[in-house]
Amino acid sequence: MPNPDISEAFRRILHTLNALSRELVSNKDKDELLRRIVAAGIALLPLKICGLWRRDACQAPDTLWLEMVQGTDRRRPFPGRLRLTGSIGSRALETCRCQVVMDLATEPTLAEKAMVSQRGLVSLLCVPVLSEGHAPDGVLQCFTGVQHAFSDLEIQVAEALAHQAGIVWRMAGMRGQAALLKEELQTRKLVDRAKEVLMDQRDLTAEEAYRWIQKRSMDTRRSMRAVAETIILSETSGHYTSIPHALDLLNRPHRK
Repeated sequence: MPNPDISEAFRRILHTLNALSRELVSNKDKDELLRRIVAAGIALLPLKICGLWRRDACQAPDTLWLEMVQGTDRRRPFPGRLRLTGSIGSRALETCRCQVVMDLATEPTLAEKAMVSQRGLVSLLCVPVLSEGHAPDGVLQCFTGVQHAFSDLEIQVAEALAHQAGIVWRMAGMRGQAALLKEELQTRKLVDRAKEVLMDQRDLTAEEAYRWIQKRSMDTRRSMRAVAETIILSETSGHYTSIPHALDLLNRPHRK
């Protein structure tokens, strides 16, 4: 006969993970999704604090930045960053495998020990977060308030949560790229329209018109899109007299 306690634990885990999976395809804010993921860590695992850290490989490859943290003890907030050197997080990133420390007090060289020494944290499960399918971008750190031997099921739950965090990061990156491409396409359309105005008003070739917009962009320290929008506005509003007039519109201070 199945143990009802175990069956209930499995039911809670599946229900929570399925609910998180459904939310991943919604339009919810990235931070809200990450908050729900670390909150699920607190709800499903015997943790005191659950934190999600991310590495910026371009700007600070030796530092982990705290993206989200939740816990049962809110008296002492976590620091915003953690040096990778000498940390359990660095081991997880290098090996792409979960790392477990039964007692942080017995690991004098760990960077996490100094971070948690005054927070009453004892055991640590550190799970790498993969967001691009190759090198991990961060770690999910699960701290307990008493010494705890994480079971295989608990490690699998933490890995599932870390995987979902990686999906959130990847989707946020894709949305950012899509927004950038949309902005670039709109800018290209405006510049092309401004080129047509210049070609008509000043009898320039397409290349000359583009170079003109590019030079005025550098001279006025404005984006090519701003220069193009001003040229189009001056022409469509009937105030187009010459190119310098368009530049006057650019340099005019904004009304408050």
